[in-house]
Amino acid sequence: MDQFIGANAFVDDPIHKLKAVGFIREYHDWEWNERGIDYKGYPNNKITWTPEDWNFDTFYQNINDAGLAISPCIQGNVKWLNLGINKNSEKPVDEATSKPDLPNSYKKKSHFMYQFAARYGSTTVADDKLTLADGQKRTSGLNLVQYLEDWNEQDRDWDGKKSSFTAEEYAAMASANYDGHCNTLKTGTETFGIKNADPKMKFVLGGLAYLNLDYIIKLKTWFEQNRADKKFAGDVINFHVYAWKTKRGWEGGGPAISPEQSMFKERLEEITQYRNKHLPGVEVWVSEFGWDTNQGSPLAPPVIKSFDIQEIQAQWLVRGYLAFSAAGVDRAQMYMFRDVDGTSKEWFASCGLVGPKGDWTPKKSWYYVYTLKNTLKDMVFDGEKPSGNPNILIYKFKDAGTQKQVYAVWARTSSAYNIKGFKILLKDKFSKAELISLIPGKTNGQTSALVIKDNIITLNVSERPVFIKLDN
Repeated sequence: MDQFIGANAFVDDPIHKLKAVGFIREYHDWEWNERGIDYKGYPNNKITWTPEDWNFDTFYQNINDAGLAISPCIQGNVKWLNLGINKNSEKPVDEATSKPDLPNSYKKKSHFMYQFAARYGSTTVADDKLTLADGQKRTSGLNLVQYLEDWNEQDRDWDGKKSSFTAEEYAAMASANYDGHCNTLKTGTETFGIKNADPKMKFVLGGLAYLNLDYIIKLKTWFEQNRADKKFAGDVINFHVYAWKTKRGWEGGGPAISPEQSMFKERLEEITQYRNKHLPGVEVWVSEFGWDTNQGSPLAPPVIKSFDIQEIQAQWLVRGYLAFSAAGVDRAQMYMFRDVDGTSKEWFASCGLVGPKGDWTPKKSWYYVYTLKNTLKDMVFDGEKPSGNPNILIYKFKDAGTQKQVYAVWARTSSAYNIKGFKILLKDKFSKAELISLIPGKTNGQTSALVIKDNIITLNVSERPVFIKLDN
């Protein structure tokens, strides 16, 4: 669970604050590594991994040194590729006249993905395959990145046809970026696709803005019909899941709803059940979810009696992670680590765990998520336990290497519901029980002893999750 719990972040977020989570999805514009007024681009790429403003070599090394893992999300077009682009969300086809449903249209993007995997993956490649800017250290196989994501919200139907990929168009790009479309994009250099640079690196399909299983089914069909090996060209399928009041919540206003009311667990179970049956071995991610803390945003929770909005955001984030773990999701990343502007009523501007860039003041959610990570370190989801109360949820987690267990207990309501003296019958016998409560200001929560009597534990339960740590 500590590796499951993630956040979206940037290269200039402070590492010591990022340690509240175990996994980072890093927004990474392609143009950051290939820019300049006179830049010519492929096949004479001059890629810069340590530009003046940021050093990605150092950032990824620091991430690894902190015990975190990372998946860069390579997004956006580059000006040198197509001078006719109006915005970087437009499809990165090689020429203005190229067809976006053909893998050959994405050669130049595929080459960049190869270069990224060559440098930060686990496999050393021949020096003559590297297309680096002068002054860049000529190296490969740094073994700092195990996942690489291709694009972000390619199904953005609000952004026009030039930016919105049909499933077939995205499949064509993904196949090129996966392995050069079964190595058919050859020009003599064979530097296309991440798998040809590092076969061990996992290729993450771009996070879909909508929880749309049909899009995945169409990708699978395209791969089977157009790839020589008929292989599903992706190691991870990936979705963004928000608890808007309506399907397109930014149009319907707020307030947002809770993870349980939005049926996070049930909606993701449909995806994981399909994966289990049709795409065994492929991971399922939720790479964006979250709530704003500016009350004017349509993505902000309602005020619930005495709870302030930071408290509700913090509770719902923890409950969101728990819901996704119960659904069989492999990793979940909240959006996003820092606020853009906490004073703004714009959706997504105030959904951080900390304040805006340069501030970094932790919110209650930073402490609660950090505590969740620390409490469930080395644990895996082990099923839901009946509570006997329709308002109360109990999820069990276990450490496969020991006899330790943790019960997460909370009320699924959004009404400041609480119940005193709630009794839980333990399935197994334990000699020691501790209650861990989420507390602002503490990254390990507050611990107190619990009495086990006749294999029963008694505690108070509210909408803020608590954790029962069991051991012998």
